[in-house]
Amino acid sequence: MNIFSKSGKNQMKLEEVTSLLSKLRMPTALVFTPINLEEEKKKFFNSDTYEPHFNYRVIKNNNKEILKNLSSLKKIIDVDPRISDFYIHLIDSKNDANTLMHSVGNNDLISEISYKKYGKPSSLLFRNSARVLRGNTESYNLVKYPNISKKDMLDYDQIKDIFQIVFNSFGLDDWSVVPSSNIPKNGAKVGVKARQVLLDPNIERSKFKLKKTLVHEVGTHVLRSVNGSNSGFEALSKSNLPSYLDIEEGLAIWNESYMDVLTLRWLKEKAAMVWGIYIGEKLTFRQLYNSILGVLPKKSAFGVTYRIKRGLGDTSYPGIYSKDIVYFRGFRKVKKALEKDKSLYDKLYAGKIDLEQCEWVDDGLIPKAILVPTKDNWKSIFKKAGI
Repeated sequence: MNIFSKSGKNQMKLEEVTSLLSKLRMPTALVFTPINLEEEKKKFFNSDTYEPHFNYRVIKNNNKEILKNLSSLKKIIDVDPRISDFYIHLIDSKNDANTLMHSVGNNDLISEISYKKYGKPSSLLFRNSARVLRGNTESYNLVKYPNISKKDMLDYDQIKDIFQIVFNSFGLDDWSVVPSSNIPKNGAKVGVKARQVLLDPNIERSKFKLKKTLVHEVGTHVLRSVNGSNSGFEALSKSNLPSYLDIEEGLAIWNESYMDVLTLRWLKEKAAMVWGIYIGEKLTFRQLYNSILGVLPKKSAFGVTYRIKRGLGDTSYPGIYSKDIVYFRGFRKVKKALEKDKSLYDKLYAGKIDLEQCEWVDDGLIPKAILVPTKDNWKSIFKKAGI
């Protein structure tokens, strides 16, 4: 039987597929950050009518050729059929992500592809987001943002040292912190491939907000990645299927809530993203901003609107980027699942997996997580770090 087609093989071994996937370059966050964001933000706030016009970087890569070589793959022959199916779906997802990345500036394509990849808010999710925005939050564990003094503020070097304490506490000796000018102001981002946390070199964080960052970034994203790299399947250590992302970000917010660092404002921002995605496709940037301004302060309202409209070119025309639905939707999924079955928590740390893939842990298809954070872990780490 001929297992080859014009574009590639119908069957491969996992090692070959992993090698090809590792050559893909998907700097989506970088591509989706407009090169003129600060300039357009100033124009927006200096006017009552101006609509941002975003420009983006052009990224050159060999993704198209790599994905072409994988396009005919039907089966990975040396793994369990469930793993094979996972990788076949992953290839399709990577193709969608590549198309999305190269569609920046095209409002129609960004809307169409992001809806396909991340979905639209359901009516139920929209109503639940509206409840949070109205202040109906009795079912969530929230804390009040503390009063912050000058001594509570930390600079880049101090934050870097605290990250190192956290890495050492979890035995992550090969992880480090590096400055990066390619992330938003005061931003922090996990770079899985290089085992790095990227920080804005001019970052300033309060001790309280740094706790939230550590729980979210290291306690969720880094630990799930490290455990995933020990699974034998490299794809479980990095971004994979869209369904994993709901759980990835939902678990991160659940951890914030569990560790008493989730505030009403931060939850409102996540709910506002769902609310804005639901109503905002036909609205201009300013119309959506004005709507969100009714429930969030000026700075937060702009941030939420920007995240929903990033990827678009002329924001006076319709369009939406629906990715950030995953935060509030994922939080509610994880919250509901853990209320029903607490044992899922440890299983979710076996890698960057979704709820359904927890059965892979039960069946021994992937090993149990080695690194799982606890409340006592974090209390000890925070004490050692002096925060």
